Amino acid sequence: MNKTKIYDFLAKYLDEANIEQLFSNLQNKQRSNILSDQYFVKIGQNTDELFFKNLVKEINLYKNNTNCKFFPKLIDYYIEEDICSIVLERINGQVLNSNRNTYINDALSEDERLKILNEILNIKTIKIDDKLDCSYSRQDKLSKYMNKLIDILGSSDLNILEKYSNDIAQVKCDNVISHGDLIPPNIMRENNSIFFIDWEFIAIRPESYDIAYFLMFSKKENSLDVLKYTKFSSTFKKEVKKDAIILCLKEMNNWNKLHGKLDDALVDGNIKRWKKELLIILKGYEI
Repeated sequence: MNKTKIYDFLAKYLDEANIEQLFSNLQNKQRSNILSDQYFVKIGQNTDELFFKNLVKEINLYKNNTNCKFFPKLIDYYIEEDICSIVLERINGQVLNSNRNTYINDALSEDERLKILNEILNIKTIKIDDKLDCSYSRQDKLSKYMNKLIDILGSSDLNILEKYSNDIAQVKCDNVISHGDLIPPNIMRENNSIFFIDWEFIAIRPESYDIAYFLMFSKKENSLDVLKYTKFSSTFKKEVKKDAIILCLKEMNNWNKLHGKLDDALVDGNIKRWKKELLIILKGYEI
């Protein structure tokens, strides 16, 4: 790493204390970010090739979409072989939720959720030159999670999933550019504008995926309820349900791996939450 060059770059936007804090936070980590009065600055180091490539893709994404209404304004960027940095204009708003244990924001009204859904549909129109990962497979995900969650799901729930498994695996909508991580901390609201941030998981996925992701993390129970107020076709609504099923299983699996690492009550509570949501979706799956 050429520390002089990266320091000189950062010094255009941050004071010395902020730069030192940025690098201090980067120790033993892949990335670090800081928010100043004017800018949001993120740096990443090449300790993991795939992760670093994804950060560079994020930079290129902002470069190629300077007039995109749901992107923060790109101010500057810096890319070397072993470190990169991006400087974005500060958004004077709030993320939908900053709680990284639950992510859920039950304060959003139906109208707000519907407005965000409409913005999510525009994600597929962004421009990107980098080759994106196209490997997302519902079939692979479903098989993986069902095998890992045998004890948690039990035979009754597994039988229901098995009954619908072939249908869940089929994709009946377009595969498009997808954010891939639309949890409330990655969505910002400034007055009447919505911004999507942290694009490190950008890939090609079913168009229904980001819709399902946002809905599943914007309400604790019966989170797909607003689908009935949309103009989505019945086929597309079912595609959202399919991805939502995969996401419920994913979250149950992720939380299950945290037993012994976090408070067991928190872990068990989240597993229960996602299982309950899964059963609600499965109950209405054929509707």
